[in-house]
Amino acid sequence: MRTLQQHRRTLPLLGIGLILLIPLFYLPVGGVLLQAFRTPEGRWSAAEFLTRVTSPYTWRIAWFTVRQAFFSTLGSVIIGLPGAFLMARFQFRGKRLLRSISTVPFVLPPIIVVLGFVIFYGNQGLLNRALMGVFSLERPPLRIMYTFFAIVLAHSFYNFPIVLRSVGSYWEGLSDHHEQAAYSLGARRLRVFFTVTLPRLLPAIISSSSLVFLFCFTSFAIILVLGGGPQFTTLEVEIYRQARTSFDPASASVFALLSLVFTLIIMLLYNRLQSFSGGSEYGRTGRRTDPRTFSTAAGRLLTGVYVFLALVFLISPLASVVLRSFQAQTHRAGDVIWTLRWYRELFAPPSGVVIGNPTGAIFQSISIALMTVAAVTPLSLLFSYGTARLSDRRSGLFEVAMLLPMMISSIILGLGYYLISRWLRGTAVISPHLLIVLAHVVITLPFVYRVTLPSARRAYRTYAPAAYALGASPIRTFIDVELPLLKGSLLTGMVFAFALSMGEFNAALVLSDAEIQTIPILMYRLIGAYNFFGACALGTVLMVCSAAAFYLFDQADSGGFL
Repeated sequence: MRTLQQHRRTLPLLGIGLILLIPLFYLPVGGVLLQAFRTPEGRWSAAEFLTRVTSPYTWRIAWFTVRQAFFSTLGSVIIGLPGAFLMARFQFRGKRLLRSISTVPFVLPPIIVVLGFVIFYGNQGLLNRALMGVFSLERPPLRIMYTFFAIVLAHSFYNFPIVLRSVGSYWEGLSDHHEQAAYSLGARRLRVFFTVTLPRLLPAIISSSSLVFLFCFTSFAIILVLGGGPQFTTLEVEIYRQARTSFDPASASVFALLSLVFTLIIMLLYNRLQSFSGGSEYGRTGRRTDPRTFSTAAGRLLTGVYVFLALVFLISPLASVVLRSFQAQTHRAGDVIWTLRWYRELFAPPSGVVIGNPTGAIFQSISIALMTVAAVTPLSLLFSYGTARLSDRRSGLFEVAMLLPMMISSIILGLGYYLISRWLRGTAVISPHLLIVLAHVVITLPFVYRVTLPSARRAYRTYAPAAYALGASPIRTFIDVELPLLKGSLLTGMVFAFALSMGEFNAALVLSDAEIQTIPILMYRLIGAYNFFGACALGTVLMVCSAAAFYLFDQADSGGFL
């Protein structure tokens, strides 16, 4: 009886949640898909859609999108697999540092990664300057910027930790009984790896690779900046260009529809492989292998080299951003000097950073992030509370509806809101600032929901029944029992929502106008104006804001503030 009453109270709450998602998510995305079938005159036409979608230009862009994602994924796997092997099988100095540093790309906005690569690997970047100084060269030896290799390298940096951590975690749980049996039969190490170990690792490798491929396929900021022009254009970049540069929403919608189809196929493949790798028991029985130390000097040397190069690969571009923010040139070809000029100009308008108002961009980013957190926290709490009270079958269907925004790129979502703003042009209620906040709510909601849902289920299934048995009402049970248990996960979700909103670039760029400038958008415009010093100062401020958010979370979670 109590369960039936709970379901009767839960279903209206979830119904309200789904109704809220209709204008926030389903309507904008549906508008994008419908726009693909409209002619420039405003008529509906399937023939016009077929003409656009079958053009050689469309499929050239689609093929390049797939090609760069494939090679980027291959690079991530090549870099990540040795680290996964070391993390799973060995104990060595620097292991904890490597594990910690490998999480850095997950919490950094892509625009900072792009800027770091330009500053470190650029023709006049720190790496080229160092090589020119060491070998007395007159010209930069490395010219990789605005090339296909630059795109692959940046994607590999941003995504190889996914392979390292997911495959390493899976590998760590494998028993070594099969390998020991092969060794006892006289097999050599290399043959054992390719015939015994690798087949057992394939589910985890393919699963993580499909996720990396998805991220590279929907990449936007890296392609937009490092691509260098139409030669290296992907579906995501073409959506933005058609909508905001060519002013052709119908063509943008065609590219969005193609991107959506590819993304859904990749996501279904990933989910299938994820369930297989998680549920497969082949090789996962028996005693877990304890990490061992290296018995040879060669092993220790190779490990040290890999850890050193991985840390340099991860840290150098980001450290370059901070370093360059404290530098300036006396004139265009002059010497570099140390200065606080860019930070003074950030907070002392009128600014000399060429474009925009840095102070306004900082405060707008913070205000948008705070409004996003204020909206997404009660929504995720509502949805988690309701989902926890559903049966497994019903909750599974609702989770799919809630997590669907994760499968849609933020460029497509931004295009949907942009089309709505065009349809409602002149309406005082709609403003770019409000649209960006709503887009950020949709983007961050699935992440916060996924963080809070496990805690909500544990609280409801473990502690709520005892409170009900003692006569507590549902409201009092929620306030006195469940909500305190949800505090940690809610704080985690709020921090991630704040950091994601602060660094979100794709949807904000599609929706911004001359009056709306967030930190990532202003950084992009400064990069386009070749003012890398000012962009680095803004990027450092963005990294400090994200680090401060995580620090405050740690303090609150440990009882420092609460």
